[in-house]
Amino acid sequence: MLTEEQRIKKAHIAMLKHPETALWSGVMMMGDTSVDDDPGITAYTDGVNKRYGRLFLEKVCPDQQTVNGLVLHENLHIALRHTVHNIDLFKADRSLANMAADYVVNDIIMSLKDKTLAKLPEGGCYDPKYHNMNMREV
Repeated sequence: MLTEEQRIKKAHIAMLKHPETALWSGVMMMGDTSVDDDPGITAYTDGVNKRYGRLFLEKVCPDQQTVNGLVLHENLHIALRHTVHNIDLFKADRSLANMAADYVVNDIIMSLKDKTLAKLPEGGCYDPKYHNMNMREV
């Protein structure tokens, strides 16, 4: 049985090696990646570092494919510079801006050709009507 830290590391390795996600390798290597024991933590990025809640991983990511999706999700926020380019949206309505950003990155994940690589956690923000849109368009 793998620890949550090992599952996160395994997800990073899978993303680094896969031809559809290797493009974001540099982003995945930067910053700090950690698993937090605070029960209120889900998963988030500050634009550089990634934090994953241990309980969230245990409950919402039952398999490695979902952990892969979550890791890719957080790294796509960094790659697309959501927290930097859309600071005004986050200041105006943090919850709405976060949802818009989630629709954008989840569309990228759902658009992967290899459907075995990553999947979204149950209840993740995804709607095909937002395909190829940026945060402001969503």
